[in-house]
Amino acid sequence: MEEKIDAFYKFAQKTLGEIVPKSTALIVVDMQKYQVEKDYIAYKSLNNIVPGFLEYFVKEVEQKVTPNLQKLLEFCHEVGITVIYTKYSSFMPDGSDFSNNVKFLNNIAKNLLGEVAFPYINHPSSDIIDDLKPDDRDFVIQKNTSGTFISTRLDSFLRNMGIETVLVSGVVTNFCVHSTAREASDYGFQVVIVDDCCAAWSPNIHESTLKSFGLIYGFVLPYQKLIKKISRTTKKAKEETVIM
Repeated sequence: MEEKIDAFYKFAQKTLGEIVPKSTALIVVDMQKYQVEKDYIAYKSLNNIVPGFLEYFVKEVEQKVTPNLQKLLEFCHEVGITVIYTKYSSFMPDGSDFSNNVKFLNNIAKNLLGEVAFPYINHPSSDIIDDLKPDDRDFVIQKNTSGTFISTRLDSFLRNMGIETVLVSGVVTNFCVHSTAREASDYGFQVVIVDDCCAAWSPNIHESTLKSFGLIYGFVLPYQKLIKKISRTTKKAKEETVIM
């Protein structure tokens, strides 16, 4: 059966349309300090429960996701792709606007270490990591849900800007990245998850999530292939303009 699933996956991935920079947006999901760095309560509380639980994840973000995203962001800025960062934090100082599952995790962290894992928007740990600081031309959207669209007006924002294709990157692959990508697909956008600009808590979770998404909701590409595809489209458009 897995062979048949793989065959359909390969077929589905071949249907990806053109990606035009001016009608494309890159969403960088939750690359915040508390999400990916060891110094904060989210890491410490899980490590307290299961020692070493997030070692792979933190290493993957540091050694692969962050440097790959830096290259992708540079390319997006060069060709005029809109860049949007999301921040997953509470709007209310006491976190009362979070869903019950996040409140549950915050209570566990507070009982273990005296602080919540998912912070208030103004807490320093909610900031985007230093290596991926947003540029002046970028947008930063605050959300208090795993998916971006459900707690923001991102849909109308993208449509007003003429966006047709949404590229999704960041963390965590099977949580906020997947939720945001599936929402974007449901809203009718062409969606690409950038494989090596995302990370999950394990390689198996990462890969199975991407395959599940790629079967029906959208597309999966590593950042270098994505850049090559967009560059070909850009080159073709320039050549057609010259001919005209």
